[in-house]
Amino acid sequence: MSLTVQNLSFAYGSRTILEDISFEVAPGAFCALLGPNGSGKSTLVKAIAGVHRAKAGVVTVEGRRTSALGRRELAKVVGYVPQAGDAPFDLSVREAVMLGRTPHFGISPRPEDRAAVEDAIVRMGLTDIAEQSLSELSGGQAQRALIARALAQDTRVLLLDEPTSALDLRYQIETLQLVRQITREEGISALIAIHDLNHAARYCDQVVVLHGGHLVADGTPEEALQEPTLRSVYEVDVEVAAQGGGVEVRPRVDEAGFTRTGRRLDELVVP
Repeated sequence: MSLTVQNLSFAYGSRTILEDISFEVAPGAFCALLGPNGSGKSTLVKAIAGVHRAKAGVVTVEGRRTSALGRRELAKVVGYVPQAGDAPFDLSVREAVMLGRTPHFGISPRPEDRAAVEDAIVRMGLTDIAEQSLSELSGGQAQRALIARALAQDTRVLLLDEPTSALDLRYQIETLQLVRQITREEGISALIAIHDLNHAARYCDQVVVLHGGHLVADGTPEEALQEPTLRSVYEVDVEVAAQGGGVEVRPRVDEAGFTRTGRRLDELVVP
C-alpha cells in the first residue's frame, strides 16, 4: 500500500479529536475524506502530513514511517495542500509553485525542476497569471496555485484539505478530474477532505467517513455511502440512489421543504 494509517489518535491537551483511525489508500487510488464540521477531517489530514504530531499511531508511505523522515525527505513523498495559502505575499505564482521543487534540488533549480513547475502551472490553468503576485489573486486562483505547488513536488502521496471550497463549480470539477487523472497515471495515493458527498461519489475510488473523531465507514462509494450511516453522521434523512454506474445522495424532503428530521432543506449540511 502507498499510504497506510494505523491506529492514529490525536488530542489537543485533554480533548481527544481523533481516536484509533486506521485505513489504507492504494497506489493509483483517489480517496475522499467525508464528515460534518468538527468530525476531525482537517486534523487528520494535517496529522498525516506531519503538520500535527499524532498522540499515537503510525503513518507509512510505501512502507516507510513518515515520523522517521526529515522534513526534506518527507516533502519528497508527501505533498500537502492546505485550505488557505501561507506563502509570502510577494511571491509570484511561478515562484510559489517552484517552492514545491525545493526538496529535489540544491542551490538552484535544474532544467527538470523548471519543467515540472511549468507542467504544474499549465495543468492548473495558471499560465496567464504565472507572473502575478499571490496577493493579487482571488481565493480560488490562490488555491489552484497551492495545488500546482503540490503537483510540482512529484510526491507519492497527495493530501488536499478542502481544496475546492474556494473554487467555482467549473474549477471544482476540473480540479477533481485532474487529481483523479494524476493518481491513476502516476500511481500515487491521493486523499481529499471534502464536503460534497456527490463529488466524492462521482470522482473518488474510495470513501472514508469520520464522525466525532472516529472512522465509521471505509470502502467504495457504494459501500461507504449507506443511508443508515449518512443519517447517523449528518442527522439528515437521505436516500442513496444508483446513478450513472455510481451512487447519488439526495435529501428526502416534503412539499414544504422539510426533511423527515424536521429540518428545512436549506439548513442541511448534505450537498
